[in-house]
Amino acid sequence: MTGGATGIGATITARLLAEGFNVYVVQRTEHEARIGEKVFRDCADADRVRVGAHDLAQDGCATAVMECYGSFNGLDVLVNNAGVTGEAAVGALDSFDDERIDLVLDTNLKAPLRLTREALPHLSRDGGVVVNIGSTAGVLAQAQAAAYVASKAGLAGLTRALACDLGERGIRVVCIAPGDVVTATSRTDSFLATRAAASFRKRSPLGRSAQAEDVANAVIWAVSEDAAYITGSTIFVDGGSTAY
Repeated sequence: MTGGATGIGATITARLLAEGFNVYVVQRTEHEARIGEKVFRDCADADRVRVGAHDLAQDGCATAVMECYGSFNGLDVLVNNAGVTGEAAVGALDSFDDERIDLVLDTNLKAPLRLTREALPHLSRDGGVVVNIGSTAGVLAQAQAAAYVASKAGLAGLTRALACDLGERGIRVVCIAPGDVVTATSRTDSFLATRAAASFRKRSPLGRSAQAEDVANAVIWAVSEDAAYITGSTIFVDGGSTAY
């Protein structure tokens, strides 16, 4: 579970624990990992969660998978949730130098591809599920977020391609694509991110943003036996905003 100690990720982690999963949480830095350890230290399922520090935009993917497998002697589900979002991912194109573009694409798109590759030997033993956390930005253009939109569109395409490649091994691949989601971080994000969130709410037939629990519910369903014939699909958790 990447990025599983904050925001949407923390809620997904909590739900996975509640469903009986052991969870290995990947955070980018040692500081973030320590914060993650504090988040889960006092929860009832603290003995079934581990937190490690791995920079997935660099060379941390293989080590993260190895430590996950070693922690619990198995790997049934990979949730690619970590991503560069919000203020770090928005702005005029000419404000994005190569380093910033690489950070978005390496974290949001390349890391899920690399993690799936590294997890494949373990997932393929008894079948498994890969869940990619995408975004409605993958299908609905979002102003001043070119790198982010490209990464999320690529993630939806990656989901379809991996479903074709891995189906014969019994591995399912699903993309969960939220629209605007209310988290503690989103409440303090930049003006541009806030404006984008307001636009999503205006387009939603349900007239509200998603809660993190809405996304976690979709993930839990996607990894369950109830979704055993679902692969290659993008499931939108957006209150109907992509229906327009």
